[in-house]
Amino acid sequence: MTRRIAITGANIGIGLRAATALAGAGHQVLALCRDLDRARAAYAGLPEDQQARIEPVELDLAAPASIRAAAEQIVAAGPLDALINNAAVFDQSVRTARITAAGHELFWATNHLGPVELTARLSPALAAAPQPRVVFVASKGLVTMPRLAIRFEELDQPTWFTPTRAYYHAKLAQVMTAVTLAERVGDVLDVSCLRVPAVRLDPVRLAAQPRLLRALYAPKNHLAARPEQIAGVYAQLVLAAPRHARGADSYVDERLHPVPLPRAARNAAQRDRLWAVTQVAIGDPPWAWTDAGVPAREAPPRLGLHPARWTDERTPPMTPGHHS
Repeated sequence: MTRRIAITGANIGIGLRAATALAGAGHQVLALCRDLDRARAAYAGLPEDQQARIEPVELDLAAPASIRAAAEQIVAAGPLDALINNAAVFDQSVRTARITAAGHELFWATNHLGPVELTARLSPALAAAPQPRVVFVASKGLVTMPRLAIRFEELDQPTWFTPTRAYYHAKLAQVMTAVTLAERVGDVLDVSCLRVPAVRLDPVRLAAQPRLLRALYAPKNHLAARPEQIAGVYAQLVLAAPRHARGADSYVDERLHPVPLPRAARNAAQRDRLWAVTQVAIGDPPWAWTDAGVPAREAPPRLGLHPARWTDERTPPMTPGHHS
């Protein structure tokens, strides 16, 4: 069965490999990228039939207007079988915090707020698919930071910024969001959060790093997983039988084995607080499943909307969620 799959950051690294592999297998791929020219150039060498199955879509995850525009375009075209929230920024050369036009620190906006808003705004198209999937992406590096917690009182403050802190802080938030979403609507939406190990950088990305960072990264890069390997895991998560994980079971490693949550992610109250704070930060977009806005312990057992109701409609109705 041909599936319609959206992948962010699909013009380089793991996203590029996943997009090309899925298109090569006959699926329709929406390649969400900031630069359409770079996206088209990335696919220029593919066979014509494979290129024809890849549709570049402009998306800047740090810009809410861009997210809304991309989501409107995708939702209008019909059901979406899967969304892979692959894109992330982790530029070690950035020494000071950068604030977006919307007022958020860039790493937080791109690596957490943007993916959540995109998922919410694509939820009508996902709900219209028979077995919708959403994949969030975290990092195995979180295991080295057991005391990491969400800085609720200073989310966009530049005073604590370093690239490493900001990156893993946002990745922790992605784990917590995935667990929350799986708890609330895991019966109608297959939610996974993949704990990605160290992955080899593409030569062009490695060359762009400062000389010292290139030297430090060389041994790690040699031992790291190939992007194609992780792209294959993405494909398994969106093409294999749905797991319908609930809560912590949504967090898996590259073998698709459930792994322990980071300590902060085990706290249900903190997860609910993060959901509420995130919803406010992204403008409280409605979700297609009403349960998405209600803590699992408070939600009626079958409050969510059912995709089967919309099989004959291009765009399902949206029901506003409620803050936790």
